[in-house]
Amino acid sequence: MSWLRLSRFAQAMVLVSAVVPLGSCLVTPDELSPVPLRILAINDFHGNIQTENPSPGRLPLLVDGKEEMVETGGAAFLAAHIARERAGHANSILVSAGDLTGASPLVSALLRDQPTIEVMNQIGLDLNAVGNHEFDHGMDELRRKMEGDGEFGGADFDYLAANVVSPTALIQPFGATAIREFDGARVGFIGVVTEETPTIVSAKGIKGLVFSDPLDVLNNQAAVLRKMGVEAIVAVLHEGAAAPAGIAQDGAPCEGMSGALVDIVKGADPAIDLFISGHTHQAYACRLDGRLVTQTASYGRMLSVIDLTLKDGDVVAAAVRNQPVTRDLAPDPGIAALVARAEAATEQIRAEPVADLPGQVTRAPDASGESALGDLIADAQLASARLLGASIAFMNPGGIRQDLPSNPGKTDVSLGDLFAVQPFGNNLVAMDLSGAEIKALLEQQWIDQPADRRPRILQVSAGFSYCYDARRADGDKILAQSLRLDGKLIVPEETYRIVVNSFLADGGDRFTVLRNGRNRVQGDNDLDALRTYISARSGSLALQSQGRICRKE
Repeated sequence: MSWLRLSRFAQAMVLVSAVVPLGSCLVTPDELSPVPLRILAINDFHGNIQTENPSPGRLPLLVDGKEEMVETGGAAFLAAHIARERAGHANSILVSAGDLTGASPLVSALLRDQPTIEVMNQIGLDLNAVGNHEFDHGMDELRRKMEGDGEFGGADFDYLAANVVSPTALIQPFGATAIREFDGARVGFIGVVTEETPTIVSAKGIKGLVFSDPLDVLNNQAAVLRKMGVEAIVAVLHEGAAAPAGIAQDGAPCEGMSGALVDIVKGADPAIDLFISGHTHQAYACRLDGRLVTQTASYGRMLSVIDLTLKDGDVVAAAVRNQPVTRDLAPDPGIAALVARAEAATEQIRAEPVADLPGQVTRAPDASGESALGDLIADAQLASARLLGASIAFMNPGGIRQDLPSNPGKTDVSLGDLFAVQPFGNNLVAMDLSGAEIKALLEQQWIDQPADRRPRILQVSAGFSYCYDARRADGDKILAQSLRLDGKLIVPEETYRIVVNSFLADGGDRFTVLRNGRNRVQGDNDLDALRTYISARSGSLALQSQGRICRKE
């Protein structure tokens, strides 16, 4: 294993194969011998190899009959749980439903997520369905992770994305399916990524790629697999659902689930037996229309344990449970050593002190969708862009990846803590919009947004305020007379200078109005803006949202 020198990545911080080989897949399953298969699954790991600084996060668990928030995750503990669940199961496979890398903490990101790839190689990951965040740094960088370079060996596992094609390429960037054989029984895995990827990643990084409807592709590939004689079919998709509190984690019927995954399952070929999902960072393991659907929250805090029984080549029984990745097992020493090496290589930069806060500033939204951390980031971006003439800042909530700091009770903030909040390295972009365009921008918080992220409430800077009525029709939810800047009514015909990050400036998260911005000027890196702002005001930052957005009932 060879990682490139840290200095090269510290400077960069601010700134497949087409066919999966079948192997010996011509053996006919023994009709008299059911074949057991254990599938272990994770999703949205996002390079969280560490156990703290920042913590991968807590989960509500029963401790001595009482629900408590318990620290979970960390690659060494994840490896220990995987080893325990594989023990005694001759037939097993480990799969990931995307976003294995990207939006990662500094301990992995500073090293271009190579530590995460090495960790997953050693753990024994078999398949990863490509997620949208795998494209954060473009296709060339993703290809380097997959195939390696002169100093880095790349991934030992396969990346699948059946619904991503390059019309001009002779060899497609990803495999569509993988077929694995277990005691003569063949199982087909189809990988797909959310169709909204072009709206939630930087456009330049996916230039030339086409993202198709996952449902159509799943059904097409299922038909292909069946023609090849494969009857046991698993969908591994970086798309998911919203799930209510208390949803089943043990294979019971799904109750109250909504979102893209629901429509996909209901429209999918009955030949698809199981859906391993991701993207929405939810936890569920339940039956939807009679078929199992799973997701394990995020950051390696949970592991899906799926037991299939195969007979005559098809699935005849299926059970599932979501297992929290608790820290009551001995951590895997080999994985712990890999993580320690990455921590040592990045320690000096990660530990750089920034400020002491009066308490934790969270991204938890209030009833209107506004958060204390969203307010803080918008204010930091506005302060940075004042010299560019900006008077309003807008921040996308999906770009706020952690609370500040992520560990409750910790008030000293390091650069690593800030990076965990904003890991994308976006630059700020100031531009001119009319008052009418600002209203249209805010209306897009509902228009064409995915059902499980509707509304997608933009966070706004101090001095700007408005009210909305979600009961009104799309395109007319913002109360025009409530749009104010420093107490003055926003006039539709007048021009206002705003600032957003470069992802939003390109129309990210479906905020396409921002593509019309005029007189664009690039400003500071968003992380630098946040660091400068917090360093100067650490003792006086608000810990609650400031009431800049109001929701009419």
